[in-house]
This record gives sequence, C-alpha cells and structure tokens, in this order.
Amino acid sequence: MDGYEVVYTRSVADFMMTEIESERVYDKIDEYRHVLASFPGIGRRYDPYYDAARPPFPCRFIAVPDTPFTLYYAKDDDRRRVTVFHIEHQRANPCTRFVGGFAPN
Repeated sequence: MDGYEVVYTRSVADFMMTEIESERVYDKIDEYRHVLASFPGIGRRYDPYYDAARPPFPCRFIAVPDTPFTLYYAKDDDRRRVTVFHIEHQRANPCTRFVGGFAPN
C-alpha cells in the first residue's frame, strides 16, 4: 500500500521560506514529509493539559529532532492525506498558537 500524500498549507510553506535560514534545518523539516507519508500516526495527539490555543479539529504534532521546530498536522485516512497546517518554534507562547486561522492550500 502506498504512503500518504503530505502537503503544507501556504502559511507553513511561506514560514519555511522566509523564517528558516539554515539549510540543514530546512532540509530536516522537509525530511519529515517522508516520515509522515510512511507513518502518519507517528505524532502525538494534540490535547494540551495546560492553557493553549486549540484548532477547531483534531490534530497531531511532532517535534522535528535537531531543530527548534514542531509541526502540527491533520491526518485524513479516507483521502490518505496529511496536511501540515502549522509550524512553531518551540519557545513560542502556546496561548498564541494557531492565531491567524488556517489558510487552505
């Protein structure tokens, strides 16, 4: 069986192009496209037990090793698609996570 299709929302793609200056970090994050395609359930379910912003749908997250970034994504098993809708620096304030909505691709 083929893996899942993994897509970035426009906001994630824009963030990666404008905010990530290290080629090594950019490549490591983009490498996780292949990881998520093969193992879409690898991330933990996002259900914080502290005050934090929450998206209006179930999602998962995974910290990208050797980088200060975390990817937030939604998994659609029917369409076999993973949508990475948010990328965050791990030092960011969790209460402002997901501010600005979710722009479709």
